[in-house]
Formats: sequence, C-alpha cells, structure tokens
Amino acid sequence: MLSALLALATSSRSLPPPPLQFSARIVTTAHQLNATDDYPPRTRQLTVYYDFPARRSRVDYDGVAPHEPPKAFVRRYDLQFEWSVLELGGEKACQKSRLREAMPMPRWPEAMRLVGDEMARGRRCERWREDHGEEVVELLVERDGGAPVRLTTHIVDPSSPDGERSPLLSYEVLDFEPAAPPEEAFRMLASSTSPVFEGAGALRVEQCERVAQEMGFPYIHFLHSYYYT
Repeated sequence: MLSALLALATSSRSLPPPPLQFSARIVTTAHQLNATDDYPPRTRQLTVYYDFPARRSRVDYDGVAPHEPPKAFVRRYDLQFEWSVLELGGEKACQKSRLREAMPMPRWPEAMRLVGDEMARGRRCERWREDHGEEVVELLVERDGGAPVRLTTHIVDPSSPDGERSPLLSYEVLDFEPAAPPEEAFRMLASSTSPVFEGAGALRVEQCERVAQEMGFPYIHFLHSYYYT
C-alpha cells in the first residue's frame, strides 16, 4: 500500500519549467577522458549570465588547461549583435559580429519522468530521467523552486543484460542565482574585465575585429541540448 501511494504521489508531479533568468557557475566533467591529460581537459568551468526575457546571454570560460585560454562570449539578441573576448599570454583580443538568429528557448524534454527524490549537496531534489535507449539523461532539480542542480548523460552498454550505464558528461550547477543579471553584465566593460582574465584592462567594441562575412560564433551548449546560446 505504501509503495502504491508513493508511486501515485510521484506520478502526479510535473517537471518545473526551466528557469529563464539566472546566473550560475557550471562545472562540466567528461567522464571518459583521462584526468591526467592536459588536452582535451576532463573538466571545464564556466560562468553563465542568462536572461531569456531580455534576450541576452554571456558565458565566461576559465582557462583550466594550457590549450584552453580564458574567454568570454556575449550574445545580445536584443541588439542583434555579439562578441567574444580571448586572452593569450596576458593580451586580450576580441571579435564581433552581427547576430542574425533568434535566441533559442530553453526547454526540458516532455518525455522526462520522475524517478524519485534524493538529497544532493544538502538540498532536497527530484531526479528526472529521459531514456533514449542507448543514452540516458538524468536531471536533478531542487524540490522547492525547480533550480537545476546536476545534469548527467549516460551511455548504455547494449551487451549488458541489466542495461549497465556509464556516465559520459555531467554538468554541476553551482552558485545558482534565480534572478535577472544586471544589464551591465552584458556589456563589453564587464565581459572584458571578467575574473577569468588575468589582465585588468578593459576593451572597447571599436577594438574588436569583425568576423568574416558576419558568420558569428558557434552555439554554446551549457546544459546539454536543453540550454544553449
């Protein structure tokens, strides 16, 4: 009887909608890579400033490996303009481009199902799962408020009778602030003086080299395929 009641309570819950305004630090881990290798790095750290209603985003990458210099990407969909800042050997450079497309809307998959509750980093969380057969995605969100805590993709061993899984890539969401970042965070001054850079000097948009044919920059997927910019 108790198990039936628990199953009923679980089935009646809905996955909270994805937050639309926040700032957070995200640590990604590629579990199949060797932690002792410099490149590609097994872990990456990035800071995300995200405001979907205002149509703007910023992602700062820490330089965690010799072949991964610190960089910042700002996309002002509201202004149809974007730029990136890169630091090599203490010297900063930037590129700019027109931004032609609309800001991608974040989404959680409709097929995700609740598999239970658990504690993570001292927080009561819900574990949601999407099963693609050979790939399984698990999402932890806070029970109160729905803030994302961790997202992990797994590969399923097809030869295993029990469907044994191995983690591929995880996204650990830290220092989550569920509020609109200030508009100043999406300006050149803030992005070119980000804490990820060693040099304190700021850049101006006029100093940026224009990307050839205004092709812009590749999308950044900072929470699997559910959040990208």
